Amino acid sequence: MSERKLDIGRAKSLVEEISANLAALPQDGAKYAQLRAEVEDLKAMLGNTDAHLPLIEDRMKSVHALSDRAAVELRADGIRVGIFLSEIGRMLGLD
Repeated sequence: MSERKLDIGRAKSLVEEISANLAALPQDGAKYAQLRAEVEDLKAMLGNTDAHLPLIEDRMKSVHALSDRAAVELRADGIRVGIFLSEIGRMLGLD
């Protein structure tokens, strides 16, 4: 993994977009609840001025993994998960 510093502004923008797309999914089912919770936790971390980058990166990796597992279902629901996964992976130096 490279020694790049995480771009917080870019991460906030991406998380907001992911959150907006998740909000468009049906709320009554529990299949996206864990992913929604992880995204909301990440949003809170990004909004905290005292947040530590390693913790944010770990949470982004968690969101990445959950999104990856839910990718098939999310794509079927019209979410552009492939773009999000690529962007998160690129930000984490995983690609």
